[in-house]
Amino acid sequence: MNKKISIIIPVYNAGKTIEKCVESILHNDYSDCEIILINDGSTDDSWKILEGYGKKYPDRMKIFNQENQGVAKTRNFGISLATAEYVMFIDCDDWIENDYLEKFVTEIETKNLDMVIRGYRRVTEKKVLYEMRLKRTEWSKYMTMAPWAKIYRRAFLADNEIEFLDNNIGEDVYFNLQAINLTEKIFIIDYAGYNWFFNEKSISNTSQKNLQSSLNVMYLLNSSYDKLKAAQVIHKPEVEFYFTRYAIWYLLFAGMGSKYANLYAEFETVFGWLQSRFPMFGKNRNISLFRPKGEAMKNKLAVYFFL
Repeated sequence: MNKKISIIIPVYNAGKTIEKCVESILHNDYSDCEIILINDGSTDDSWKILEGYGKKYPDRMKIFNQENQGVAKTRNFGISLATAEYVMFIDCDDWIENDYLEKFVTEIETKNLDMVIRGYRRVTEKKVLYEMRLKRTEWSKYMTMAPWAKIYRRAFLADNEIEFLDNNIGEDVYFNLQAINLTEKIFIIDYAGYNWFFNEKSISNTSQKNLQSSLNVMYLLNSSYDKLKAAQVIHKPEVEFYFTRYAIWYLLFAGMGSKYANLYAEFETVFGWLQSRFPMFGKNRNISLFRPKGEAMKNKLAVYFFL
């Protein structure tokens, strides 16, 4: 008999964190789930740990070992392996609260939904840095594009061919921009049971991504735009504003430490694209210090004053 939830976990050099991640699932209040662990070419002892779990819990674990493919291909592979009615994603250095799974399943089943979205905590080994709780507004769907802290109906993903983009930036943006716009059967819950780990020693939390690291942002923008245009949802005000907001975030994020000439050239490229696709983007109703509802004030200020 198939499980109710397929939990997909890409694993890369997570020897120090994967046990806490997996144990938080095994000790959850809800147990009707299969755990799909895919070792993506780790060079540490991650695979050895996964083998141990596979032998200990053969009825609950599916473990796979592959050469490094990147997180997008690995998650897509996980979706192809899933057999449950619902799909969830957890990153290999994060963990969940004991009531996390049950709350998601209860919500998506009782309301017959395609997707449920919830908040999260940003944590270190010692403390909670901040907590993100989502208000029940249309814009809240766009605030967190990571695939975790969400549950998806697997048939919904399959029917709409929703998958992650194999790219070095925004693979989850591509995925969730489709998910939140191809169904109205979405519900937002004021709950933060996902712990997103901030490793202060990890190079992934330093400014490694910049304009000199060949980020394929135009591939992301074009791919996302084409998908939403084909689905006839591209002219939604929230979609237009999201692309504007993302362009600003990208320039502020990737522009750190870049030479002015490079930053200005990238600005012209990205905003030239924005102008060609959304000629009236500057008049979007959400460019305001009072909108969109649910957005953090620092983000409203960033967009408003950048423009």
